[in-house]
Amino acid sequence: MGGARFFRRTPPVGAYSLRRRLIATLLGSSVVLWLVCLALVVHVAWKETSDVFDDALKESARLTLVLGDRLHRSGGLVEDDASAGEPAKLKLYYQLVARDGQVLRRAHKAPPQAFLPVLDKAKGFHRNVFLDGEPWRVYVLPSRDGQFSAQVGQPWSERTEMLGEMAEDLAVPGLCLLLLLALVCWLAIRQVLKPLGDTARRVAVKSPRDLSPVPSDGDPRELQPIVGALNAVLGRLSHALDAERRFTADAAHELRTPLAALRGRIQLLQRRGNAVPADLQPLRDDVDRCTRLVENLLTLARMDPERAETLVRERQPLAPLLQRLRDELALLPGASSTLEIECHADHLHAHPTLLHGALRNLLENAVHHGRRGGRVVLRVEALGGGAVRTTVLDDGPGVAPDMRERLSERFFRVLSQASEAGTPDGSGLGLSIVARTVELHGGRLHFEEGLERPATTDGRTRGLAVVIDWPA
Repeated sequence: MGGARFFRRTPPVGAYSLRRRLIATLLGSSVVLWLVCLALVVHVAWKETSDVFDDALKESARLTLVLGDRLHRSGGLVEDDASAGEPAKLKLYYQLVARDGQVLRRAHKAPPQAFLPVLDKAKGFHRNVFLDGEPWRVYVLPSRDGQFSAQVGQPWSERTEMLGEMAEDLAVPGLCLLLLLALVCWLAIRQVLKPLGDTARRVAVKSPRDLSPVPSDGDPRELQPIVGALNAVLGRLSHALDAERRFTADAAHELRTPLAALRGRIQLLQRRGNAVPADLQPLRDDVDRCTRLVENLLTLARMDPERAETLVRERQPLAPLLQRLRDELALLPGASSTLEIECHADHLHAHPTLLHGALRNLLENAVHHGRRGGRVVLRVEALGGGAVRTTVLDDGPGVAPDMRERLSERFFRVLSQASEAGTPDGSGLGLSIVARTVELHGGRLHFEEGLERPATTDGRTRGLAVVIDWPA
């Protein structure tokens, strides 16, 4: 009853998420760029700290040379006492080395052997000096007379350890920034892709009875060509459906006149007695069935363009409406069923013509397809808040549960007891008209078991009940 949807609500197998791809792309590229930036930062930090350390080595070597003036007075190997003062974070180890390679003075824990025992061409930095298998960076500054030199060394492990501490200090903030970046990317992409979801919701409400263009005001420029192409398709589809409805209405309207003339000629022949009545009555019944089919087609053609939001509804008193239906049902040819009306509501809001047509269709179906001479009950109940439930029950053969959902399909018919030849005697459009009426009113149509009847060979002892919940 809600109309066919043009878009699936669940994605097909193999479909990928554009949002996930965008998040993965942004995060992946951000992580790569972050690693590159981290490498650059580490490189720059290593270079700057190395320059600072080298400057410290130079300054320490210059100060160490001042100790050379005391060399002749102190004599022998002298080792500084490290017990005084607090340990420094920047650990530099100096040596005063004589020309013959003897260490005249050294810092606490400095190597006992000289960093560079040969002083010739030893001035400046020496990148890799190995003592006991450990690499050192050493700066050598000879004295003016060339008799001794100041050698200041720093283990490479000291420098790399400081660099490692720096990396550890940056790791936690870096990971937190990555998590924050992931959250920002997710929120930003969600906000940027929000117009896609809004457009999808506007498209999802479209149905064969609402093919108006999808509004694209405020949509991004990248989305407007898609919406424009969709509106073009909807326009062509609407034009095709309108042409089909016009054709159905025109054909139904044009068929009414020849069918009425044919029925009049049959009646005239029956009155004159020029033909055998037994031969003319089936022909007259066929003409009547064709006439009902044409009338139903014309009714559906008029109802299809209607829209729920523009449908005119009025307050309908139920007592006169039910009495009118009782009188009309009594005039039906071959109507032998007993109609019982149980009314427990005063009024309901609905379109007068559509409401009358829907209830009349249900009562006619109950009479024609129910048990001959059986019971038909029209029950009206108030649901509260202004809503009303109408139920039409019969004690006929009923309909199998697996077929009930198809009863409102157009041209779907079931065999009734009145059809002795085994062919359906209805047009298959009555319940379709009822379903369309309920849809326009925003109500609900469903089928249940009807009244009890004597057991038959097929084992079913209940007829059919057609239930409509009319909204307030």
